[in-house]
Amino acid sequence: MKWASAMMLTMVLGLGLAAPAQAQRFGIMFGDERSDFFPERISCMNDYEIRNAVADRGYSQILLNVPDSKHVQVQATKGNWVYLLDFNYCTGQIESHRKLRPAR
Repeated sequence: MKWASAMMLTMVLGLGLAAPAQAQRFGIMFGDERSDFFPERISCMNDYEIRNAVADRGYSQILLNVPDSKHVQVQATKGNWVYLLDFNYCTGQIESHRKLRPAR
């Protein structure tokens, strides 16, 4: 009986070690996320820095919404249009923009 228990334990442990690498994912991983290739700033931007970064891209009349998950919605005017921007305040990039209405 002890021999059968020892054999069963050996088989279970052997199967656990033979699992594919993807199944063994735990802990901290590096180099497998998109953000690993596009490093963020050491510290995220404050409201003043966000406004300046958006203004540097040619926008004016800049209004900020509430920040959420490293993003903030920004309403800003450029040319004859008012845009809604999705701004990542840790990378300093405009991730998307959408025309809202003609500027007044």
